Amino acid sequence: MEPPIEVIDSYLKPGEIFFGDRHNRVRTLLGSCVSIVLWHPKYYFGGMCHFLLPYPTDIKFEKTFKYGTDAFQFFLDEIKKSHTKPSDYLAKIFGGSNMFLNEEREILRNDATSLIGTRNAEFAKNILSEHQIKIISEDLGGNQSRKIYFSIWDGEVWVEKK
Repeated sequence: MEPPIEVIDSYLKPGEIFFGDRHNRVRTLLGSCVSIVLWHPKYYFGGMCHFLLPYPTDIKFEKTFKYGTDAFQFFLDEIKKSHTKPSDYLAKIFGGSNMFLNEEREILRNDATSLIGTRNAEFAKNILSEHQIKIISEDLGGNQSRKIYFSIWDGEVWVEKK
């Protein structure tokens, strides 16, 4: 599908989220963070999040989209506002690199910080499964960063690994 005549280009920083219509392209840069991309193939709208951690690490936390739980709740709220169901959407997930070098992993030893990319990726898969959203594509893990570009008008995501 051809892009609209006017395209609004948005860049997500860590902890940001976007949900919009076919006139938008969203991009971000990922390392250990994960982006969930949701797209509605009938109505040509969708969203992208860029979360840093699956869950809040402190009981006294402020609601923020840097956590996968809060980012996904935002998606559910937007889906409800649009009078659609989560299972109507297709999902793609990206990121979850384990960016620490071997030497850094040795220093951290069993510290969960060294595997945060893996934990983020597992969270994304589990939350999508829990809400019966079909994952049609994923590019997860490894030790490279990724630039991703999501064209909402056609649901395509382009990935550039660095």
